[in-house]
Amino acid sequence: MITEKHYWKCIYTWIKYLNYHVVHTNKDNDEVWLANKKSQSIVIFKYGANSTQDVRFDKTRIQENQDNIITFLGFKPKNYELYIFTDKMFTDENLNETKPVKFKVKIIREAEHIERIMPNFFVKKMYHRTTKHTKSYYKQRALNNNPIEKHMLKFAPVTYTIIAINIMIWLAMTLFLNRFSDLKLLDVGGLVHFNVVHGEWYRLITSIFLHYNFEHILMNMLSLFIFGKIVEAIVGHWRMLVIYIVAGLFGNFASLSFNTDTVSVGASGAIFGLIGAIFIFMYVGKQFNRKLIGQLLIVLLIMIGLSLFMQNVNIVAHIGGFIGGLLITLIGFYFKTNKNRFWLLIVLTLVLFIAAQIRIFTIKEDNIYNTIITKEMKQGNYDDAKEMVKHTINKDYADDETYYLNGLIKATLDSKAEGIATWERGLRAHPNSGLLNYQLAIANRSLDNKDKAKKYIKAALKSDPSNNDYINLNKELSDDSDSEN
Repeated sequence: MITEKHYWKCIYTWIKYLNYHVVHTNKDNDEVWLANKKSQSIVIFKYGANSTQDVRFDKTRIQENQDNIITFLGFKPKNYELYIFTDKMFTDENLNETKPVKFKVKIIREAEHIERIMPNFFVKKMYHRTTKHTKSYYKQRALNNNPIEKHMLKFAPVTYTIIAINIMIWLAMTLFLNRFSDLKLLDVGGLVHFNVVHGEWYRLITSIFLHYNFEHILMNMLSLFIFGKIVEAIVGHWRMLVIYIVAGLFGNFASLSFNTDTVSVGASGAIFGLIGAIFIFMYVGKQFNRKLIGQLLIVLLIMIGLSLFMQNVNIVAHIGGFIGGLLITLIGFYFKTNKNRFWLLIVLTLVLFIAAQIRIFTIKEDNIYNTIITKEMKQGNYDDAKEMVKHTINKDYADDETYYLNGLIKATLDSKAEGIATWERGLRAHPNSGLLNYQLAIANRSLDNKDKAKKYIKAALKSDPSNNDYINLNKELSDDSDSEN
């Protein structure tokens, strides 16, 4: 036996999983029209019909009002699907038509007959899932007019997939890396200015899927669940992914333009891009509903507020992602509506991109490996610092400061002689290093080998004559020699 619950559950399923939305209902809600603008199709669910004549009347009514329907919908339907739920027995043959308008009519008298109208295996499985929901539950959600709640109802596979990938990566890092240090995040693909300018561009993408800790991923995934579902419901699955990735890239380019000594990770830039896209949807759709804007602002303020209590918040990436989301959404909108504005935005985007590249490749770079080694040493993690030095040398990113730090590690863990030997090896690789020459001058002075100390400090001064530390040490060594004479 067919019931109203079956009727409303089918309508709910079409809205949730097939991206249809309600465009018309009659007074008693026993006739509900759903539209899918992308496929230009209309599905009409009707509860109750007494005869074949009733069905033919419904078809004639639609055919005779085509112009009004097209004006109302904003597009010309390619086909109509009419699903009638009834317990009446009447002839239901020859009800389909192809001209002048394509009609497909299905009569559902038993729950088992619903199988006939399911468009694919996935939707069939979703419909038959065991739930305790009532008719009122399905009806209320199907007819909900709140813009945010309507979008949140929709099935969003891309959003769910991105969330799943982020969680799986975070769990893998938790299980196998144990702690989320800068060193570990750098190893697995965190965004770092130094590495990107040395050709590791993959970090622009990998960093979007990495997170510092549980609080970081929790806040980002909750935000992505809300804003991702809204954007995906509005523009579709693949367009949402494009907005997300482009916004994430913009956020990372902004970060690289200003942050040279930190490891940046997280989906925040991409998520702020989704927020920017939503504001564009409201602008171009002229949907300035106070309740809608208020709800979005509350969620946004909560998100910003929580981020203030978290470490390593990259505000620059948030701003860059927001701008990226605005631009790519406007570009997509004006591509179909205004070519002049479309090309203007393309030029603006290219200008911003080129400006970011110029900034990224011209600002002074900091060797992030040395920064992390120094940080580990200050925290007393000399073994980790030692491993980081090896890693840096193996990647061919070692400079004179790396050898200087390695010498300090050797002197602490092994002996002063090992430290000096390390600095000497570094000096052979970097003969003009003022830092290594200065350190060797200090070391030799402590060993009372003043001749060597003088040789090294003179080399240091040659590389940087204005350095006060070099000047003072040279003066001290000269004074020592004068007093001995």
